[in-house]
Amino acid sequence: MNEKFINEVLQMTIEYLNQEQCKKLSRDLHIVLQNYENLKERCTEIMDIEKSYMQYLHLFLVRKKTEGKSDKTLQQYYLHISHLLQYLNKSLDKITENDLFVYLAKYKKSRNVSNVYLNNMRLVFSSFFSWLNAKGYISENPAIGLEPIKVEKKIKKPFSDEELEKLRRVCKQKRDLALIEFLYSTGVRASELIALNRNDIDFYEKNAIVYGKGSKEREVYITATASLYLKEYLENRIDDNDALFVSIRKPYDRLTVAGLERINKNLGKSASVENCHPHRFRRTMATNVLRKGAPLEEVKELLGHSKLDTTMIYCTVNKENVKHTHQKLMSA
Repeated sequence: MNEKFINEVLQMTIEYLNQEQCKKLSRDLHIVLQNYENLKERCTEIMDIEKSYMQYLHLFLVRKKTEGKSDKTLQQYYLHISHLLQYLNKSLDKITENDLFVYLAKYKKSRNVSNVYLNNMRLVFSSFFSWLNAKGYISENPAIGLEPIKVEKKIKKPFSDEELEKLRRVCKQKRDLALIEFLYSTGVRASELIALNRNDIDFYEKNAIVYGKGSKEREVYITATASLYLKEYLENRIDDNDALFVSIRKPYDRLTVAGLERINKNLGKSASVENCHPHRFRRTMATNVLRKGAPLEEVKELLGHSKLDTTMIYCTVNKENVKHTHQKLMSA
């Protein structure tokens, strides 16, 4: 009952507390309630026999928020789960594995989504029903038998040295040159870059602190080239916006993710470089430092990943490097 009480309190505050505040409140409530006997719910003459699934969904989202999930991730959880439950229109304890399988199959056919997207949906459902089962809200987990959806593994190539140089040469704005050098130097995510302010940059130490997924803080590093271009860009700005990167026209607003992607797309088009987007700079940085001898564990820290498996997805290895290594190690 104590756990239920805490979840209901957190549910009431989720709209106006951020992730860190929710975590602190949850921790403090657990500490305080250790000094009390198990709470009992007040009895009423009229009680609902079955709670709306939306209540359980909100409790689940509260828990995920206290675990550090981003607002964007929580929104995806809400959309996928609420759509599923509205479609099935069944009590939670009546939902079967076949219901979930058929829903995913129909969703793929009607929306023509990729297997990657569909498998992410499966993971969301698995997380939700596993939580319901662990908390005792349902006796069996209908998602436990859902097999992972096979995903075709495509090698996502980093920029070549030639492509990077082409992009540099088509930059007509100081901002754009500083932008692509900063993306390549630091390997930051698009969401991390647009959140940065001018005073977040330490030009003396050539580093910056960014806040990644789950509000995780990490240090990123700026090359001498990126530092030079960034200084020139900032010194030539005439606005008073605190944001590190802004639009080139009034009112000089902070760049958005969409704006950042548009800049990259236009640069790629001008340079005849395909698939030019912010995340590709991140992959390029990771791949290049790995090729030059950085341990995988250190690349993982540079990218802010929690698992090495995730880092491996970003890092492609040149076949010529593999061939050279084989010849060197296997020679007599």
